[in-house]
Amino acid sequence: MKKILVLFIAAFCAASCFDDGSGMGQKYSLAATFQYSGVSFRSDSTFVNHKDTIGFGFDVLNFYHNLDEGLVRTEGGFTLSCAEMPKSGVTEGLVNTFRAMVPTGMEKGNIYTVFRQNPDESKMPEHDVEFSYPEYGACKMVGCYVTNTVEVVEYVKKNFALGDRLSLKATGYLNGQKTGEAEFVLADFSAQKDSIVTKWSVFDLGKLGSVEHVDFELNSSNANVPTYFCMDSMVAEIALEY
Repeated sequence: MKKILVLFIAAFCAASCFDDGSGMGQKYSLAATFQYSGVSFRSDSTFVNHKDTIGFGFDVLNFYHNLDEGLVRTEGGFTLSCAEMPKSGVTEGLVNTFRAMVPTGMEKGNIYTVFRQNPDESKMPEHDVEFSYPEYGACKMVGCYVTNTVEVVEYVKKNFALGDRLSLKATGYLNGQKTGEAEFVLADFSAQKDSIVTKWSVFDLGKLGSVEHVDFELNSSNANVPTYFCMDSMVAEIALEY
């Protein structure tokens, strides 16, 4: 099992300790906000963890990626970003692959993570999110915030036709068995509505239940749509015994 210790933050709230007679334990709500200190972003406002090249951790959750041969770019999985839609609304000449599409006027500098789904499965991590210590407790998924990147929004606006759709599926696993699935629609050009997600929106992950791993999958009727999405503030209920 992979374990990531770098960028480890005890970012929990509402913590409580208990003693069930067999040992001590702790229950708390974890919010993975990715607000790391001392992170140096590249000129395109992305960050790749060179100390542990398989990803980065936040408390007891790990977020994985695969890097290219030069250990510079993420070929698949999660990358940190702090680039949001400029207040001017002008994105020409900017690298928008990892830029979150959020309403103008919002504060800039907020760190979040961007997921890339590479069509080449060999360039994707084995799992996308992992609970580090299933042998010592449980991790019940609650939800997270998601939105589109500027690149995805611009592509959808220009190329989606009636009936096209872009959706995000999350699947939970425990002991190698599926625990549940949840879906979030990122763009929908149906006869009933013409909508694109352009703000941070709640993705309910409650159907996944208690998990060891969570995998994400982007699906679209348009084969050429960029397969990226932004995620922030992943919330889980953690129970540990020791």
